[in-house]
Order: sequence, then structure tokens, then C-alpha cells
Amino acid sequence: MKTEYTYRFRIFPNKEQEDFLNIQFGHCRFVYNHFLALSKKEYEGKGIKWKYSLYQSMLPKLKKEYPFLKQANSQSLQVSLQNLDIAYKNFFKGEAGFPKFKKKKSKQTVHIPQHFQIEKISKKRGQLKIPKLKTPIPIKMHRNIEGQIRSISITKTPDGRYYLNVLTRKEIQPLKPVNKTAGIDVGIKEFAVIHDGETTHHIENPKYLQKSEKKLIKLQRQLSRKQKGSKNWEKARQKVAKQHQKIVNQRKDFLHKVSIAITKQYDTIVVESLNIKGMIQNNKLSKQIADVSWSTFINMLEYKAKWYGRHIEKPDRFYASSKTCSVCGYKNDQLTLSIRKWQCPICKTIHDRDENASKNLYQIGLTHLTGGRVGTTQAEACGAGSVGGMQYNLQSTRYTAVKQEAPQFIKE
Repeated sequence: MKTEYTYRFRIFPNKEQEDFLNIQFGHCRFVYNHFLALSKKEYEGKGIKWKYSLYQSMLPKLKKEYPFLKQANSQSLQVSLQNLDIAYKNFFKGEAGFPKFKKKKSKQTVHIPQHFQIEKISKKRGQLKIPKLKTPIPIKMHRNIEGQIRSISITKTPDGRYYLNVLTRKEIQPLKPVNKTAGIDVGIKEFAVIHDGETTHHIENPKYLQKSEKKLIKLQRQLSRKQKGSKNWEKARQKVAKQHQKIVNQRKDFLHKVSIAITKQYDTIVVESLNIKGMIQNNKLSKQIADVSWSTFINMLEYKAKWYGRHIEKPDRFYASSKTCSVCGYKNDQLTLSIRKWQCPICKTIHDRDENASKNLYQIGLTHLTGGRVGTTQAEACGAGSVGGMQYNLQSTRYTAVKQEAPQFIKE
């Protein structure tokens, strides 16, 4: 199937190019914030609701009122207004909160729909040419771009790094059926427990934020002692931002590797339908829930399953997967979150609550298996996924992250 796919590369602008990009970021941010403020004022004062075509017609007048906007790519300003339109639509659908004003110290992005050029110079080097910038920007091209390039955007992260995002439309071939299903129970103590009919796999929670918390506290204390706005304050702020970005990168790397390994090894994947917004209101567990990123993980599973022709199944949100005995079906309504193991009073089976939940979810997935087989042998259960030439095997009963580097799943 053909789908949209984004390639992300690190770029290394020089001082002159950085100044140019910062101007572009600023102009796009100005347009976004201006129309957000105007739309709020119009609604509160006159009751006029957001309408994209109305504010789109005001953009040329705004450029005449503020001549400095002519320094920016006109298409980039239009995309900035389109992004505000998307933010409003998501708010009206109930999928996001009310649009917020963009800040200078947050992540900055400029979109360039046309008139750009990407050239590959050597195996891992390339250059980017964009409108109104005379000199090309060096790119670290760690892989080839496949598919039809639709547009690009340049992002500056809070830690001061610049990235090129290339949106393409490419063909992704669906994977061959393997006639396997998996029930996945996510948690905090362990990131996930996966049952595939023969084996129960445990994936440890890497807890990247928790491991870096002491260092973050130290850096934030140093930042608080600096005079706000001074050069030393900016240096300290960047150190804090770099540490936060490192945690984000580690977490994303881990989630991508786990999700692609699962997608490649199972036809049907059953995951819980969690009320994460409600769960994160718990003051005692909110930090751990945010760090484990269940929502991002499930989202990755969903779009990768769509790419590769796999099936994602979500049972009813109120299905008691942990409380229901996977052997006889008895429901233990007295089971609390603090109880990690319990014995079924009917069949006398002793359950680990997470393993029991994954087994119940696995039973739901059996109905969606292809090929007519229900069970898998131990050898068949030891499948492997591959990303970038590296193997990620769901073969042992437990996996762990190695130090602070990119996670690798290893036998214990």
C-alpha cells in the first residue's frame, strides 16, 4: 500500500544560515500567534467562530501591515495558518485541547511545500537548498530517501539542534502471514507482558526519566541560580533542554524497536483500551505513566500494523482482563491494584495479574488469526524482526535495556 512516510535527518547550518532559519521560525510563529489572538478576540467580542477562509484572506493585508514578513517564504506563512486551522479542528473534534500560543524557546518548525532541492553528495552526506537562502545546508544522510517527496520542514529542538523532515509517499509491502497472535498487557513495573499461546514474554520498563532524574534536578538547580536572560542562564537552559531531549530520544528509540519487532512477528495484536487521560490524573503514578508512554506505543503499533497488513484488536475498555481467570473464566471483583498475584477459588490456579491479563487478551485475538491454525510450537514462537540490519528477537522470557544506550533485546 502507498502511505505517507517521513524521513528525519540532522542538518548542520552555519551561523549565517542559523540566523536565516531563526528569522523564518519567528515569522511563522508570529503569523500563528497573531491569528490565534485575533480569532479569540473575534469570538469573545463578536461571537465569530473560527473560519479558515476568513483569516486566509487577511494574510496578504497582514504582510502589508508588517513588511518584515516579506523576508519569509510566503508558502511557509500559509502553512503556519493551515496548522492553526488543524489545531482548531482537532479541538472541535475533542481530540486536543484549545490551541496554545507558540513560544520562542519551544520547538520551532518552518514548513516548505515547494521550491526546495535535496542533493546527495556522498554515501552519508547531502545538502539542502531552500528559497531565499543562497548557500546550501549540509545534511547527514544516514539512509536513502525512497518514494515521492511531497514537502519538507525544518525543526529546531529546544536543545539547539536542527533537523530536516522529508515527507514522502512511498509503497510499503505488507508482510507475509505468520498465523500468530499476541495479547499485550502494558504496565509500569514491566513495560509489557506478551503472551503468544506458547510463551509469555516480559519486556522491562527502561524508566529513562527516572534514571536521569538526579541529573535533571542538578541541572535545573544550576539554572535557577542564574540570572534569567543572561548568557550563563542560556547555557544552563540548553543543558537542561539537552538532557530532556536525550530522554525523549531514548524513549522513542525503545518504543520504535519494540513496536516494529511485535508487528513483524504477529498477525493479530490485542492491546488494552486504556483511559490514559484519566489514569494520568493519579498524583502518585502520573510521572511513571507519562514516562512509560503507553499512548505513543499503541499509536506506533496501530500505524505500523496498517503499513504491514497486520490487525490490531482493542477489547472493551471495561473488560476486566486482570480480574478474569484465564483458565476457568471466574471474575475476581475483590482484586485491587496492589495485589500482584492471586489464586482462583474455582480452579485453584495461581495467577500473576499481568501474565493472566495477557493470556485473556490473547484469547480475544485467536478469533482473528489467519490460516486456520490456533496454536504455535515453541520453535515457531521464537520469531524475529529486523530493522536496519539489526535483529530483535522475542525469544527469551525477559528483555532489558543495556545501560543508557539504544535498547537491545538480549537473552538473560
